[in-house]
Amino acid sequence: MRVLVVSESRELLPVVRELIASRGLEVVRACTSRQARDPTVLSGVDAVLVCDPPATGSDGGASGDIQLLADALISNRLMGVVLSPGISGVVPGDHDAFIWASADVSADELWGRVATIREYRPQLRRMEEQVSTMQRLGKKLNQHFVEIDRELRLASRLQRDFLPRDLPEIGDVRFAALYRPASWVSGDVYDVRRLDESHVGFLLADAVGHGVAAGLLTMFIRQAIVGKRVYDNDYVIIPPSDALIALNKELAAQELPHCQFVTACYATINLETHELTFARGGHPHPIHVSADGACSEVRTVGGLLGVFPDEAFPSLTILLEPGDKFVIYSDGMENAVISRRERDRGQVHFTAEFLEFVRDPAEPCLNALSAHLDRLEGSLQPADDQTCLVVERLPATA
Repeated sequence: MRVLVVSESRELLPVVRELIASRGLEVVRACTSRQARDPTVLSGVDAVLVCDPPATGSDGGASGDIQLLADALISNRLMGVVLSPGISGVVPGDHDAFIWASADVSADELWGRVATIREYRPQLRRMEEQVSTMQRLGKKLNQHFVEIDRELRLASRLQRDFLPRDLPEIGDVRFAALYRPASWVSGDVYDVRRLDESHVGFLLADAVGHGVAAGLLTMFIRQAIVGKRVYDNDYVIIPPSDALIALNKELAAQELPHCQFVTACYATINLETHELTFARGGHPHPIHVSADGACSEVRTVGGLLGVFPDEAFPSLTILLEPGDKFVIYSDGMENAVISRRERDRGQVHFTAEFLEFVRDPAEPCLNALSAHLDRLEGSLQPADDQTCLVVERLPATA
């Protein structure tokens, strides 16, 4: 075992001489702390003994040259024992590089400390190698996460590009949408399509969960929903019930992984008669808002899409009077819309905020609703995507 002994005196302390003689240590001498800090010297020893350190600072830690030596030891993954009167243990301010011991310590006790340093040095080297490996791995992971973040941002932009850029304004019928993904990629999708001169079809669908898998499923849903079937010289508007039946069969045929299902509400509105026909599958019941602000759920039956291929989705038709609205929303917004349900009586109570907002025209209504969602607890990290689609018939005086 090679030990670096740092001492300005040519005569070593008795305990050091006894230690060298009893343990057969190979000794490297350094007269000053500056000599001891030489990297070529430190690289060839297993431990350091400092026999006559300079005075310590007011906090008990070493100062000056001994502090520089402590830094050098740390750089070389070494520790040392400082023999000094009246101080014992690891002294704060030395970065744990030194164990301080009393000058009258026994040779056996001093050997125990030196031997401990020798035993722990290989472990420190292994730990350093592991830390270095972890740092390289961390750098790779960071690069990987940066790439994933870049790809998710791109996926988010592409998904938004597939949403309608401009919602139609035809006659006295207006559309407005609120779209708030929980993460970069949303499991919600909405669409508004003009089917012919007198019909508009609109959809809100929610793939279970959110993120990439749900986002990919929404792209399929938007393309798979068919609102109009074109023949050689004619076409036919597909009723919402039939549109959801066809979409359900398409989803079921894909044999999606376990728990990958979809809820949806699809509707058409006749711009001449203002008859609105809709069908839903597992989706929250849409809300009919009358001109005076009274709200009521419009209920139809229909299970989850993509589960049973023979599921039926009966449609229902309502007349949209002047000033009325028809609201479809995803379940991520339910707490902002519904305050409570009476299961036994089937009665629904809407939140006071929602009842206030829906009295406004569609666009200001959704702006106020979005601001309200921003104020709710947990709004920075919502548990689910939040989407709302409103179709409104303007008041007769507009």
